[in-house]
Amino acid sequence: MSSLTQSSESVVDLFNPSRQNQQQAAKISCISYQSMYRSCRVLREFVLYYFPLYNLSINDFFKFSPILSFIEALVYEIDEEVERIQKSGYKSNQASPWKAKEKIILSVLDEHNLRHFKVEYYLNKLGEYFELESQLLMTIHVTHTLITQAAELRSSDYRVLHCTLLKMLGLNYSQEELNEELSLMWPLEVLNDIEDDLMSYKEDVEAKHYNTYRMFVKVYGETAPYYLKQDLYYYEHLFHQQLEKLSEVRKSRFGKAWEAYRLDHPVPVVPEPILEN
Repeated sequence: MSSLTQSSESVVDLFNPSRQNQQQAAKISCISYQSMYRSCRVLREFVLYYFPLYNLSINDFFKFSPILSFIEALVYEIDEEVERIQKSGYKSNQASPWKAKEKIILSVLDEHNLRHFKVEYYLNKLGEYFELESQLLMTIHVTHTLITQAAELRSSDYRVLHCTLLKMLGLNYSQEELNEELSLMWPLEVLNDIEDDLMSYKEDVEAKHYNTYRMFVKVYGETAPYYLKQDLYYYEHLFHQQLEKLSEVRKSRFGKAWEAYRLDHPVPVVPEPILEN
């Protein structure tokens, strides 16, 4: 595993707009205040859980914030667009607006030589999520399998941020090392998104927004809390199962991410299901 590259070129200078006058994508105005505001939750959690893995503190965030904030704000920009499309009536053959945003993200990363080789893969997974989310909201044929598939695709933005951070740090993992690094945090990412949906469940029902628990209620009705808790247990157990296979040094490193998560996210109460017509 390669050591951290300390060169300021890979961290600060790459974000200087004056470096290249020919940059195009980086000059496009494409982010709203609302998207920036909503993205702050993910960025805050990313700093709390991921930065300590690489001996970074909250003070280091501002070295990386231009790119990380830009990516996550664009993710929420498309989330806003998708919700507007869903309200106006989603059609199964409708072109996804995600591709345009994905192209902007990749172009900016390319302009700054910050595209990690796995980023496009996870951006495509986000595109799959946005399409599946819309389909699940519109159809009556919702299944537990489809809800789980959506939950596992949904947190792909964390992996985009994670890979981009690795690129900025100059950490060049082998494919095997990278897969292990990403898979260790994956159950926590999925768990995080599902538990956040429990906190916003009532508001999402009222607004008719996508919510994982809302989909469980759509399938299981009054027994939805039981099935949701089973899924929550599965992802938490999977994280700790993977943790136990690590060396003591790595176990301590990733164990701290879990401790930070639970300190910040105590186990939430599963709300009473709201049965919709």
